[in-house]
Amino acid sequence: MNKQTRTVLLASGTALVGALGWAGWQFFKEKNLEEPHYRVLSVKDGVELRAYVPSIVAVTEVEGAFDASLNEGFRRLAGYIFGGNRSKQSIPMTAPVGMQRSGQVWRMTFAMPSEYMLETLPEPVDPRVRLENVPGRRVAVRSFSGSAPESVAKAEQARLLEDLKKQGLRPVGEPVLAQYNSPFMPPFLRRNEIHVDVQAEELVH
Repeated sequence: MNKQTRTVLLASGTALVGALGWAGWQFFKEKNLEEPHYRVLSVKDGVELRAYVPSIVAVTEVEGAFDASLNEGFRRLAGYIFGGNRSKQSIPMTAPVGMQRSGQVWRMTFAMPSEYMLETLPEPVDPRVRLENVPGRRVAVRSFSGSAPESVAKAEQARLLEDLKKQGLRPVGEPVLAQYNSPFMPPFLRRNEIHVDVQAEELVH
């Protein structure tokens, strides 16, 4: 092996180690974001049934194609938590970001940190952003990794709804694409889920 080849291999190896280290740090950082609290009720054939406690979300609705709506919705909600509110207050980022088809528009949500109540959250400056209470609910979940374009999300939604039919569970409302990572996370480390509320058999407190 000549000197030039060794230099190229060393540089490539160093770059790979650096990339893996960055990916690991990004994964650790995003893995530690707060999520809405829930308990697992059951797991069957890749479907996890969860009982979520009440929570609060920031919501915006965007009309248009999936990708453009995803970007615009994220811009609005990120603006709110990064100081675009009457108090100019920064609110910690949480996970996941929810994306749901609602009629002719896309509905995007950011979960708010559990330390807040609706009355203690600052008012959004952007009138297209609002705050909502989410009641306790029972949710069926299917997880998948990688990128989550609209075509993949639709396929995963169809799988989940078919599984629920086989299990005798009745969905309530439209499925939600829940994404837990930023675009900076390598696709193989990304965590995505499809959520759909199911008819409750018990109250969630």
